[in-house]
Amino acid sequence: MGAEDFSFFTQRTKAAIFVLGIKNETLGAGKPLHSPYFFVDEEALPLGAALHAAMAVTYLDKHGNDHEVKIEL
Repeated sequence: MGAEDFSFFTQRTKAAIFVLGIKNETLGAGKPLHSPYFFVDEEALPLGAALHAAMAVTYLDKHGNDHEVKIEL
């Protein structure tokens, strides 16, 4: 049976994990993960995408110039 590998990665490099809430009782999106009635409130997906994009931009702003790349055309 598969398992979460995140703890393995954190032993090798700096890491962070974010949990995005997708529970919305008014839509019925409050069932447990392994329930046959589980579904995602898709209204949360743009927030998750924005969070990941913001984290990537922040990282690149701070560390993006650590490696110079010379491109010749």
